[in-house]
Amino acid sequence: MSLTPSQWAALLPLLVPALAACLIPLMSLDKDQATAKWIRAVMYGTALLAVGASFWFITELWKTGAQPSFFQMRMDRLAQFTGIFVLVAAAMTILQSWDHFHQEGWVKGETLSLLLFAVVGMILFATTTNFILLFLALELFSLPLYALVGTVRARPESAEGGMKYFLTGAVAASCFLMGGVLIYGLSGTLDLSAAAITLKAQGLALDPLVLVGAALLLLGFLFKVSAVPFHQWTPDAYEASPHPIAGFMSVATKGVAFIALLRIFGSSLVPLAEVGVRMQSVAAILAVATLVVGNLTALVQTNVKRMLAYSSISHAGYLLLGFVAGTPAAFNGVLFYLVIYLAMNMGAFGLLTAYGLVGDHTTFDDLRGLGWKRPALGVSAAIFMLSLAGIPPLGGFYGKYMIFRELVGAGHVSLAILGVLASLVSAYYYLRFLVALFLQTPGAEAERLASDRPAVYAPLAGATVLVCAAIVLAGGFLQAFLADGFTRRALTEGLGLLR
Repeated sequence: MSLTPSQWAALLPLLVPALAACLIPLMSLDKDQATAKWIRAVMYGTALLAVGASFWFITELWKTGAQPSFFQMRMDRLAQFTGIFVLVAAAMTILQSWDHFHQEGWVKGETLSLLLFAVVGMILFATTTNFILLFLALELFSLPLYALVGTVRARPESAEGGMKYFLTGAVAASCFLMGGVLIYGLSGTLDLSAAAITLKAQGLALDPLVLVGAALLLLGFLFKVSAVPFHQWTPDAYEASPHPIAGFMSVATKGVAFIALLRIFGSSLVPLAEVGVRMQSVAAILAVATLVVGNLTALVQTNVKRMLAYSSISHAGYLLLGFVAGTPAAFNGVLFYLVIYLAMNMGAFGLLTAYGLVGDHTTFDDLRGLGWKRPALGVSAAIFMLSLAGIPPLGGFYGKYMIFRELVGAGHVSLAILGVLASLVSAYYYLRFLVALFLQTPGAEAERLASDRPAVYAPLAGATVLVCAAIVLAGGFLQAFLADGFTRRALTEGLGLLR
C-alpha cells in the first residue's frame, strides 16, 4: 500500500522516535569497555536526534497550517500542540538523564528506548477519538513508564515503586477499557464522537450504562493525572524514579491525559450534554478533594521528591477546575497552565540532578546552603517555587488566574476562592524549599557526606534548568503572546473552540 504525502506527514512524527527506540538497544550490545563511553554518547545523540527530527516535522506542520490524517489518526492543531509539548519534555529528560544516570552509575540504553516508546504513545493518544487506538496508545506509553520507574535496579525502592505503579495502572487501564466497551456496545461504533451522536439520537444520553461507561473512561484519565482518590501511586513512584523520569511523568503524563480529556469530554462527547453536566459535577468534587489532600499532605513531607509529588497532585486539582468552568477560555487557561507547568516541574526536578542529589539524598536537609554555592541555580529555584505557588508576575500566576477568572464568570465563586486559598497554603512548602537553599546551613553530618562525594558536574542538567526558568519568566511577561498565539490556536483550529 502506497501512502500519500499527507499520510506520511501524519505518521513521520511517530515513526522517527519509534525507529530510534528500536535501534538504541542494538547499540548497547557492544560490551567493550574501551568504547563504552562513545557508545553511550551515540545512544543519547540518537535519542536527541529522533526527538529533534519529530519536533521539526510537527513544527513544520504547525507553520504551514496542514492538519494531515492517517485513517483514525488526525494530526490536527491540538495533536501538534501535544507533540510539541511532549517532545520538549522528552528532550529535557534526555539531557538531564545523561548527568543523572552517570551520577547514579547506571547508564543503560534501554532507558532511552523506553522513553521514546512512551513519547510515541503519548503523541498517538492525543491524535484520535477511536477507542481502540486510544487504548493501544494508553498502553504504549504506560508500560514503558512502569519499567522506567524501576529502571535503577540497584536501588530496592525502585522495584517497589515500579510494582505499585504497575498494579494500580493495570486496574485503571481495565476500567478505561470497560468504559469504552460499554459505550461501544450501546452505540455500535468505536469512534467516541460518532458514539455520542448516535446515543443522543437514540435517546440514550441518560442510560445508566452510558453513565457508567463515561465514568469508567473518566476514571482512567483521573488515574493518569493523579487526582484524588486515584493518587496513591504518585509519591511512591516519583520517589523511586530517577529524577528526570519523575519530572517527565509529572508533566508529560499529566499533560497528555488532560489534553485527551479535553478532546473527549470537552469536544467529542458534547452532544451528550446530560452526561457532561454530571461529569462536571464529579470534576468539581474531585478537584476540591485533590486540592485539599495534595496541599495538606505536601506540608508534612521531609523528602523533596515526595513534596513535589504531592504538589503535582494539587496542580491536577487546579487543572480540573478548568473543566468545571467548562468554557473555551477556561480550556485555553488549562493549555497555557500546562505549558508553564512543564517548565516549572522539569526545572524543579532538574535542580536535584544539577545539585548532584542522588539516591536517598533528596531531603530538605540535603538542600541546605546550596543556593549560595551556585547562584544561577538558586535564582532558578526561586523562580520555580514562586511560580508554582502562583506569585505574580510569573507564569504560574497567570495560568491560575485564567482558570479562576472563568470559574467566577461561570458562577463557581466558591471554587475560585478555594483555589486561591490552596495557593496560599502551598506557599508554605514551596518557600520551605527556598529557606533550605538560602537561609539554612548544612549540619556537620551533611558537610561530611558532601565532602565524601565527588564534585558535581552536571552541565546539561544545569542548562535545562536555566532554559526552564527562562520559559517561566516568559510565561509571566509574554503570557498574552503564548496564550493567544499558541494555546488559543490549538483550540481554535483543533477543536473549533474560541472562534
